[in-house]
Amino acid sequence: MQWIIPFIWFLVALVFIVIEASTLNLITIWFAGGALASLVVALIVPQMIWLQFLVFIIVSILLVFTIRNYAVKKLRASQVKTNVNSLIGRRAIVTQTIEEFKYGEVKVDGAYWTAKSVDGSRIEKDAVVEIIDISGVKLIVKKVN
Repeated sequence: MQWIIPFIWFLVALVFIVIEASTLNLITIWFAGGALASLVVALIVPQMIWLQFLVFIIVSILLVFTIRNYAVKKLRASQVKTNVNSLIGRRAIVTQTIEEFKYGEVKVDGAYWTAKSVDGSRIEKDAVVEIIDISGVKLIVKKVN
């Protein structure tokens, strides 16, 4: 009968792991860590249910507020910009003048994109611009001095 309580903590951890695997939000995995810590406590002192719950709460909260932020930053840092997002920060040549209420055109790596000025200013043909943002399929640019 002493194996039932540790087995319940194991199942709780497994449920949190399955939820995390299906959502990938880095939230429930920390509660799985708390459940595993409670499983260890349940193996040592199975009759102290209150202590197991206390360990579960404390470990889960500590993991959420310490390791989660670090893990999220690391995962974001390791993401490589791909496709259109890789254009942000790059330079381009204006091929059609950009005006305040009229889109122009820029050329980046041999591809032509519709573009508009970040502040609505006029940018003449053959000027060098930096890509600041992307709105739909249009580049938002500013003139490089």
